[in-house]
Formats: sequence, structure tokens, C-alpha cells
Amino acid sequence: MNRKLIKATNFYLSFFFYVFYFMLAINVYAASGGAAFLKKGVGARALGMGGAYTSLSNDATAVYWNPAGLGQVKKYSISVMGTSGASNEWTGLQDVVSTHNFAAISIPISKFTNSLGGSVFALGLLNSSIGNIVKSKESDDGTDGIEIGKFSDTQNAIYLSWGMPIWESDNNLYAGLSLKYILESMDGIDGGKASGYDIDVGLVYNVFKTLNFGLLFNKGAKLTWEGGETDNAALTTKFGVSNKFTITDKFRITGAFDLIQSQKEPLSGNIGAEVSYLDIFTAGMFGLKGLHLRGGLNSYALEDRYGKKEDINKNVTYSIGFGIDLMLFESLLQLDYAMSMGNLFDQKNKISLNFFF
Repeated sequence: MNRKLIKATNFYLSFFFYVFYFMLAINVYAASGGAAFLKKGVGARALGMGGAYTSLSNDATAVYWNPAGLGQVKKYSISVMGTSGASNEWTGLQDVVSTHNFAAISIPISKFTNSLGGSVFALGLLNSSIGNIVKSKESDDGTDGIEIGKFSDTQNAIYLSWGMPIWESDNNLYAGLSLKYILESMDGIDGGKASGYDIDVGLVYNVFKTLNFGLLFNKGAKLTWEGGETDNAALTTKFGVSNKFTITDKFRITGAFDLIQSQKEPLSGNIGAEVSYLDIFTAGMFGLKGLHLRGGLNSYALEDRYGKKEDINKNVTYSIGFGIDLMLFESLLQLDYAMSMGNLFDQKNKISLNFFF
């Protein structure tokens, strides 16, 4: 390793740990709440596996799940996701229109220079909205129920993310950072506009190319409203482990598990599995590279601290999904679908696309 690369690596490591300690220092007494839409997840593969993706993120959705995963992306990549369904099944809320969409692009700096230690930068946008929400006021007898109109709530998060390999050999270590600028607007509500920020710091460690460990520290979003009030989300730590079990040359099973600890919340877990049939056929510059079936369980409380276990597990989300990997010339196109069940307010259908070129 040359001196320039050593200096660059030391700089990024120092910067990484400085940000980590900064996050811990400023959020020790954070309260819960603020930008709850950031918990809904992105990418149909990850969501089909119950969100157990802290150790698996290896495409542009890593800006959300674990920015350290960006260090594994050696090509340009684009990820997009759209959602549909659910609102027409909410009892009494059939007119409510909800959306949750995501897009990101990642750029490996090695395409231009070798001076940044294999860094990969990414830009992402997460948009979530609910429309046709009934606005009411208190009636003369002191009860709510006089409808005076409707309003919409639109939330956006802009991601600026970075990931890089600390070392790559038989075992690989990656580090990453995501900065988020958050905007929320409740149309037609006085003082209903807010802005704020959030920070993620992550690590991914790969052993023998099959076993992955992931660690993510999320500071928790801080939003400031027009009237000066603030909402602060809790500091959250995620630890993930996953392994790829090769059954035959073409048949593989991937299992993943995440532990999630947020302040003032019980320890919870996500669990997911993926069954894959790989390298099915190739015809010239085209090929079917993989078929995948997935399932998962999201946000299952593992303890009864704070007396919330029963309420949380009533809203646990179950998911299933599938994916198709296609080779187009020298590019890879991944098409994924996931369906969620259980949580009344979760979007039912997720469709996403990853393109590596």
C-alpha cells in the first residue's frame, strides 16, 4: 500500500470515528419522535427480507440501510422504488392517498481517480406523503368531529452518502456515512412546515466472502417547526449478521438477522431469508442470472422493557417477495417485488429496480 493511500485511509478513519463520537455526544438525551417516515424502509429486496439488511446492503439502497455497503459497489448503480395499495383498506380512511418512493444513484470514484481509497459517493431521495387527510375542529360540546376541510402531509429526505473499503482481501472491512436533510410540509396547517437533519454511520465486515456483519449508528432526526418547536427522534443502533449458504453451484440460501436498539424502546429484531437459483442461462450478451424467493419478519419486540412488547408485536410486519436478475450486455438489471402484511398502515406492494452499469 503506497503512502498516499495510507494517508487517505487514516484520514477517512479519523473522520469516521469523529462523526461517530459526535453523534453519541449530542444525542444522549434524545426523545422519541420526528420524521417517522424514515423507518418505513426502501428497496423491495430488503423489505421482502423483513428489513434484515444492515449487513447485506450492496447497492444504492445502502444510503438508507448502511452506507458502508456502498464501498462494495464497484460499478455505477441506480436504485428506484415505488409503492402502492393499503390506503383503501384502512377502515374509515378509504379516501386517504399515501405514497412512499425512493431513488438513488451511486458513483465509484475509482472510475476517475485512485486517490480516494476506493470511495463511493451516492445521492438519494426518499419521498413519503399522505393526502386527503380530514381536518376537523372541536365542536361546541367539546368533541372533535366538525370537518372543515382536508390537508396533505409531504415528507422528503435528501441523502448525501459515502462508503469506502478500509481493506479488501480474504476478509473485507467497509465504512460509510450518510447525511440527511429532511423537509416536512402539512399543506393548509398553520406552522405545518419543518426542516431538519439526521446522520448515519456504519460498518460492514465480510468474512470468507459469505459471512457478513453490519453495524449502524443512527443519530435520530431533529426537526424544527416554523413556530420554533422541535421533534427529536431517538438514537438507534443496529447490529446485523447474515450468511450465504451454498447448497449447489446454482442453489444458494441467504439468512439474515438484525438487532435494533432505540432509546426508550425495547430491543427488537428483523429476520429474513432468501432462496436463490443462480446462473440459469446465458445467450450471447443476454442472460438470466438469478431467481429469488424471499420472506421476513420486521420489528418483532424481543423484550418487554417499558411495557411495550405486546403493542409492538400486534403491529409486526410479515413480508414475502421475489426477484429476477438479468444480464443486459455488460450491465446487471435486478427487478424485485415485495408484499407486506400485518401492519395496517404499511404500504402493501413494493416494486424496485437496481441497475449496475
